Amino acid sequence: MTRDKSKSAADFLTALNADPAYVKKRGAQEDARVLRGAEISLITRPLLQELAEAGYPVTSLDDLLTRYAPLPPAIVTLLLDSLSEVTDTAVQEQMVRALGASAGAFDGTSLITVFQNTHSAGLQYAIANTMAQADVRDAAHWILDAVQNPANGTARQMLALAAARRNPPMLANPVLLELLDDLPGHVALALAESGQLSELEALETKYTTTAGWEKQQIGRAISAIRRRLDETT
Repeated sequence: MTRDKSKSAADFLTALNADPAYVKKRGAQEDARVLRGAEISLITRPLLQELAEAGYPVTSLDDLLTRYAPLPPAIVTLLLDSLSEVTDTAVQEQMVRALGASAGAFDGTSLITVFQNTHSAGLQYAIANTMAQADVRDAAHWILDAVQNPANGTARQMLALAAARRNPPMLANPVLLELLDDLPGHVALALAESGQLSELEALETKYTTTAGWEKQQIGRAISAIRRRLDETT
């Protein structure tokens, strides 16, 4: 049976490679990939040169995390300075994700500006994720506003976590509770870190009406909050 399947797969690939339309399409896709790679290389060249001059030589932005994470302040500064000058969303996303590995705190103004000016949901999500991962300063109140705005789409998932991490519980938790019905799983992730007794009660009620991944996260949040309350009594 296995040999027959292997033979069928091999025959299928042979037939595909003999199809001129398929070969042409595959060639066009490869050409587009190469062209896009060259375009990204051209866009990132000035930043890579600045990084090399600062003592951090890399061949690509992906190489930054491999070689230098957690990123020192000099690299973070160069990324932030270049972020406002780049308009390609794919390159911006690479830069933003790299900032998530910053070794120290940095000002979040540039991230907020890019988030507000882009139409890319992927880039907005990456910014929200970085705000949750890195110690982003001067963004706490903006995060609370942004997570409540339905227009921000899936980025709100990571903004919920960022809200809990960048704000004191007395500010973040009431907002998160208001979003429990909209974002139950991600709000639970956030409240696992900041929730107290009132949040525990809300999560226990929500637990009975959810299922799957969301129910699992709510259950974990309930356990985390109970442990935290036990430690303080």
